[in-house]
Amino acid sequence: TAKVKRGDSVAVLGVGGVGLSSVAAAAALGANPVIAVDLDEAKLEFARKFGATHGVNASSGDPVEAIKKLTNGGVDFAFDTIGAPKTQVQIAQATRPGIGGVREGGTAILVGIPQAEVTVDLWRTLVAQARIYRSSLGGSSRPDRDFPIFLDWYKRGQLKLNDLVTKKYTLDQINEGVHDLERGRIFGRSIMEFAKP
Repeated sequence: TAKVKRGDSVAVLGVGGVGLSSVAAAAALGANPVIAVDLDEAKLEFARKFGATHGVNASSGDPVEAIKKLTNGGVDFAFDTIGAPKTQVQIAQATRPGIGGVREGGTAILVGIPQAEVTVDLWRTLVAQARIYRSSLGGSSRPDRDFPIFLDWYKRGQLKLNDLVTKKYTLDQINEGVHDLERGRIFGRSIMEFAKP
């Protein structure tokens, strides 16, 4: 969706499974810096394994200001993989401002499913800053075009799928898995293993 290129600056708000995949893709494409934002310091450290160059703990300060400070004004691309009302607005605020008729501002990409309605001052947040706001359903992925790229990243060690799966459950443990997911105890992704017949 975003068409990130080498040298573009990227911030990813929320580094669960989808966020870590976004971090890994940005790093594989040569983005720099790649800033991971989360409330959990351990998850921020884990995100470095997937290509994050910086971590911003949103529980200890304003993540938008931290991103602006790291990038001298804002990132080229900011991804919200959470969908919370606050993060939906923060991704726009974290992108670099543009100048109407001169250059576009940064692009905010909403990946997470919106959890509630959001009220935002569109003039001050987007229009006056010439920023772009887009959504992405499934990364706008086209399997015929994109899966060969993902497989190549995997072969090169740029997409660490094995490291992304951090927890495995049996079918009998499904309630435990849902409980762990709800409480943010899963780094990356969990999978359910079915017994062989």
